[in-house]
Amino acid sequence: MASFIERYRWLQEKTGHALQSLRVHQLIIALIFIDATLVIIDLGYSAVRPDCHAPGEKPETPLWLEVLSHISLAITSLFLVEIPLTIWSLGVWWYWPFGSITHAWLHLFDAAVIIATFVLEVVLRGKESEAASLLVILRLWRIIKLVTGVTVGAGELDEERAEELERNKEELEETKVQLAACQEQISQLQKRLNPFLSPEE
Repeated sequence: MASFIERYRWLQEKTGHALQSLRVHQLIIALIFIDATLVIIDLGYSAVRPDCHAPGEKPETPLWLEVLSHISLAITSLFLVEIPLTIWSLGVWWYWPFGSITHAWLHLFDAAVIIATFVLEVVLRGKESEAASLLVILRLWRIIKLVTGVTVGAGELDEERAEELERNKEELEETKVQLAACQEQISQLQKRLNPFLSPEE
């Protein structure tokens, strides 16, 4: 039982570290760019397509646009899966704006946008689906958040390295002082021993 709990906590901790890793952030940014590009293409086609169809009939959607729509939905689904994984590995406080997490309200807004986008893309059709696509563009704010997070992390890393470098300098200075003291002691011992040492004949 204890072994199972340890493995469970280990997996939970590993998942949390993975979700906060730089590679995952970069992957999410790339997916956001791809998703936003697909949405812009969809909206652009909807704006310029010929609207010549019989009354009561829906305009035909090209196959390539259907493929892009499914890719966009798949990306949104990945973002949706990220939410319960984050709650499980990092805790519900990750989305609680009144807790100790600095950017919790941003995480909460992100989750709300993801859920709303997924529901609108799956449930709604026609004009409503275009409104759902517009919501995907709102997720571009995440790029700013992630870039800021990476920048802050890099700044903290630089600060840690600077502090470590300063500690190394202090240790080096202390070592130099100790070395100078040892050399002085050796010099004094040599002076004391010189009268007792006679040159070899």
